[in-house]
Amino acid sequence: MTCGKKNRRNIGRIIGTVLIAVGIIAAAALVGIELFIRPTLKMLLDYKCKTAAQRVISDAVFDRLNGEQDISDIVTLKYDPNGNVAALTADQKKINSLRSMMSEAVNDGIDRLGGEYVGISLGTLTGISMLYGTGRTLDFRIEPKGVAETRLTSSFRSAGINQTVHSIILEVNAELSPMMPGFTETVNVSYDIMLSESVIVGDVPENYSYIVLDSENVSELADIDI
Repeated sequence: MTCGKKNRRNIGRIIGTVLIAVGIIAAAALVGIELFIRPTLKMLLDYKCKTAAQRVISDAVFDRLNGEQDISDIVTLKYDPNGNVAALTADQKKINSLRSMMSEAVNDGIDRLGGEYVGISLGTLTGISMLYGTGRTLDFRIEPKGVAETRLTSSFRSAGINQTVHSIILEVNAELSPMMPGFTETVNVSYDIMLSESVIVGDVPENYSYIVLDSENVSELADIDI
């Protein structure tokens, strides 16, 4: 009877030791994943989600622009007698219309991206170049987070002697969440889309170099010379 009790105690100790060892190994694995795998995973998800977002947003923006609105005369330049740019004015109505249309197009593109998947192989996650693209693929579903923000800007840059390139640019900022069971991440998408570009002959003052054409400043731009 005594031997049976001792055997049961020994078995209990062994089982307890094994469970503790398994717990330690599992905790170490989780720490290892957090320290080494997660940064690589975040970098790959950032790249894949941003690439997908830029594709769908650009397609949505230029599909909406084609044939719907002429943006070449949104910003009007006035010249002095010497042929240099003396003033810049903006058409408030057209800017508001363009900004509204672009915001709608960007968010339509983001909505279409929702539900798509990006895949990352386990071999790629190791960071070992020979294993890239190998092993099981982890699929992450992309979901938008909130509403994308858009802003219109007008910028000038030198294009040679006595020539300046004038651009109207759409700035896009959005958040996406690639997710799978037990895991979610946040990816910030921020990039610029060139909507219009033209070459100006004549000097342009330096203080005209970057102008925000958003709803807060558009009336000021439209009413006064900058």
